Amino acid sequence: MMKKNISILFAILFFCHEGCSQQSIYEQLKNINGISITKKDNLHFKEYYEIFIDQPIDHFNPQSKLFKQRICVGITNLNAPTVLETEGYAIGNALTPFTLKGCNLILVEHRYFGKSIPDSLDWNFLTVKQAAYDYHEIKELFVKILKGKWLTTGISKGGQAALAYKMYFPDEVNATLAYVTPIKKSVNDPRIGKFFNTVSKTENGKKVFAFQQFAFRNKKLLLKEFDKYVADKGFTFGAMQNETVFEYLLLEYPFAFFQNAFNTKLIPDTATSSPDKIIEEIAEVVPVRFYTEAFRQKLEPSFYMFYHELGYYEYDLTSVKQWLSKENYPNNIFAPKNSSNDFDPAYLTSLNKFISNHTTKGIIFIYGENDPYTSTKAVFEKNDSLQMYIAKGGSHKSRIKDLSPAQQQKVYKQLSAWLKWKITG
Repeated sequence: MMKKNISILFAILFFCHEGCSQQSIYEQLKNINGISITKKDNLHFKEYYEIFIDQPIDHFNPQSKLFKQRICVGITNLNAPTVLETEGYAIGNALTPFTLKGCNLILVEHRYFGKSIPDSLDWNFLTVKQAAYDYHEIKELFVKILKGKWLTTGISKGGQAALAYKMYFPDEVNATLAYVTPIKKSVNDPRIGKFFNTVSKTENGKKVFAFQQFAFRNKKLLLKEFDKYVADKGFTFGAMQNETVFEYLLLEYPFAFFQNAFNTKLIPDTATSSPDKIIEEIAEVVPVRFYTEAFRQKLEPSFYMFYHELGYYEYDLTSVKQWLSKENYPNNIFAPKNSSNDFDPAYLTSLNKFISNHTTKGIIFIYGENDPYTSTKAVFEKNDSLQMYIAKGGSHKSRIKDLSPAQQQKVYKQLSAWLKWKITG
C-alpha cells in the first residue's frame, strides 16, 4: 500500500507543470490514498500539518494489516535540511517541537504509542526493526518534496529509534543527533550499578541515599501518610498494594533524582520535616501517577521493548532488604501481562558493532554528566565521523544548549558540514 502511495506521489511530481513546485505540501499530499492531512497553526513554520499515514503492522509481510501512524510536518524551506525526529513514545506537545533552527521537521510518533496504535495489539511486531522501516517509508514519501539533506534525531528512547534507523538504512540520512541515548550491552547493564556505587560516595549521593534510607527505616509511619496522599489524589494501583507501590517509589528515587537533576538542597531535613513533607518530596521526584492502573497501560509498549530488545535496569536491594515486604522488585512487571519477557540480545549486539565499526559515519552523541544513563553511553574508538559531547553537570535533560560555548560551536560546525547548510543555535 505504501509503495503504491509513493509511486502516485512521484507521478504527481513528475507530470505536473513548472508551477506545481509552488504548491504547498498540503496540495501535493491531500489526494494520495492512505493519507489524511490537517493544517495546523504553528508560528515556528511556514506550513505545519498533522498527518496520518497507512503503515503495515508487519513490513515483511505483503499481506499485512495496516495501522495509522501519526506524524507532524513543519515546512520552513523546501531546500533546507529536514530533521526527522523519532519519538520513542507518543508525540508530546506537537505545537512546540524540538528542531534545528531553519530546518524542516518531520516528527514521528512511535508505533504502538499515542494515536499510532494498531487495532489488534500483537506485541511481536513492536520491534526496533519494524519501527526503522516505518521511518524508511516516511522518508520515501517526502524525499522528492524536501530536497535538502536529512538528519535524524531523538531523545533517550527516541535516540535509540534514530540510531536503529541509521543502522538499518545507513545511507538514507546524512547525520544523526542522539540525545542522552543509552546503548546497553545487556538487559540489565551492570554499568548502571557501577555508576550508583560511585555516586553514592559523593556529597550529593550521600544526601540522596541517606534520604532513601530514612524513608525505608520509617516506612511504617510514612505509609500512613502515603495512604492519605493516595486517597486524596484518587489513585488506584490495581493488584499492587499501596505498600508495594511505596517501596517501588523509594527504590526508584535515586535513579529519578539524578536523571532529572533535582537539587539536593531541596531535600527535606529528615530531623524536622513532617511525614507529609517527606511524601511530597518522594512524589515530586518519582511521580506516583506512573504506578496507577490507568497510567501503567501507557507504559506497557515501552516496557515490552525494554525487556525484549532495548534493555532496562534493576534495583540493588542489598542495603534496604530488611525493610522490604517482598523478595524481588523487578521492573518487568510493567510489561504487558500477555507478552513474553524473553530478551533477545541480537539487536544490542548489532547496534554496538555498528557504532564501533570504523566505517560508521555521521553520528553525534550528547549526554549529561550526572545522568545515570550516561554510564551506558556509546563506545567507539576515535573516529572523526562519530563524536560525543558530555554536558558538565548535565542530566537526562541535556541538549546542545547545555554544552559549553566551545562544544556548541563544534556541534553546529559539524552539522553544517554534514548537512551542507548553515546550522546555528
